[in-house]
Amino acid sequence: ELESDYSGGMLGEEKNVKAEKVHSDGSLMKDKITINPNRTEYGNGKAEIYDLGMFDERGNLTNLLLKGEYFTIKEKIRFHDSIQAPIFTYTIKDKKGADLTGTNTMFEGAEIRPVKNGDEYEVNFRQKMTLQGGEYLLSMSCTGFEQGEHTVYHRLYDVANITVISNKNTVGV
Repeated sequence: ELESDYSGGMLGEEKNVKAEKVHSDGSLMKDKITINPNRTEYGNGKAEIYDLGMFDERGNLTNLLLKGEYFTIKEKIRFHDSIQAPIFTYTIKDKKGADLTGTNTMFEGAEIRPVKNGDEYEVNFRQKMTLQGGEYLLSMSCTGFEQGEHTVYHRLYDVANITVISNKNTVGV
């Protein structure tokens, strides 16, 4: 589980317990939020992001986030082959396609152990929402390096919309 503030730095060890309980019934998170039917999806199939969700500060599964509050992005990944060092990512961009924020487990210095066929991971990224009120798009992926080459195992571009609500916008992003 990774947690970062808006500047990209790691936070403490606190966990969002409410978010864990919301989908413990075995249902898929992605069935309870708005998923973009026009997303771009590709990869070599060694990994599969089979579920995803966003949780607000109160642990509600939602596409609607409040500026200034912490939120959590969750990815559930199933592996179909052995991978030495998978990297999990997310990016938030504006509707024009400009990357605004994001990170990955390599940037965060997270120790990810090798995986084998049949393994499953749940990755949680937590940060403070500092974007202006408006509409954004979430992308995520599972990648890695094989023989020195960057390899995409599964990537979901523009998989879900994010609506940020703000009672006080400022200048800039």
